[in-house]
Amino acid sequence: MAAAHRTKEKGKKSAARAAAATRGEAGIPTVDDLAPTARELLEAARRLLESEGYSSLTLKAIGREAGQNESLIGYHFGSKTGLLAALVDWLVYDTVRDLHAKVLELPEGEDQLDEAMGDARELVGDVESYRAHYDLMPQLLSTRDGRQRMARLYATYRELNARALSRDSAQAHSPRARAFASMHVALTDGLALQVLMDPGGVDVQFAIELWEECVRGMLPEDPEE
Repeated sequence: MAAAHRTKEKGKKSAARAAAATRGEAGIPTVDDLAPTARELLEAARRLLESEGYSSLTLKAIGREAGQNESLIGYHFGSKTGLLAALVDWLVYDTVRDLHAKVLELPEGEDQLDEAMGDARELVGDVESYRAHYDLMPQLLSTRDGRQRMARLYATYRELNARALSRDSAQAHSPRARAFASMHVALTDGLALQVLMDPGGVDVQFAIELWEECVRGMLPEDPEE
């Protein structure tokens, strides 16, 4: 039993590393990759965002809140835009990394949709993180660098979702899987936005159940399809 447990834990760690490596391709530092000082800066930025809003996120204020020199923001994140992009990722999609690690450890052919849908439910339910996420998004989209960083970040999310919404890794590269992945990201972000605007006005559970039925009905049985 102990050996089996160690094997399972080793598999989880390997899957988590694989998921983190995939996320790192977006050019955004993942939480697992951050030095302690960088984490302190992100935590400080989040505290300021939640307590005082976006206007409080100056380099000087973030450094002061973290008890660190503001120049370290450039060292760890490249720029304030880089820090904000990392913060968007950390606010909501740390959940994605952990849940997709479970998907990556499943043997080929096993049902992964339960994990993908559980991912969506957990994300939509994290109201405060999504509130901060949407506070930051307009600021990032207002600059070319911000748009490019977010485009790379969302490309990685779609890649992870394509794997979770497929029956095996071969299907994950198909146009169908990529389309499902785009729709899954849109569903999750869109439901979260509606929950923020109208708490209780949307039956999130039922909406995700319908989406799961749709995906299950459209997935090909043959990986070559």
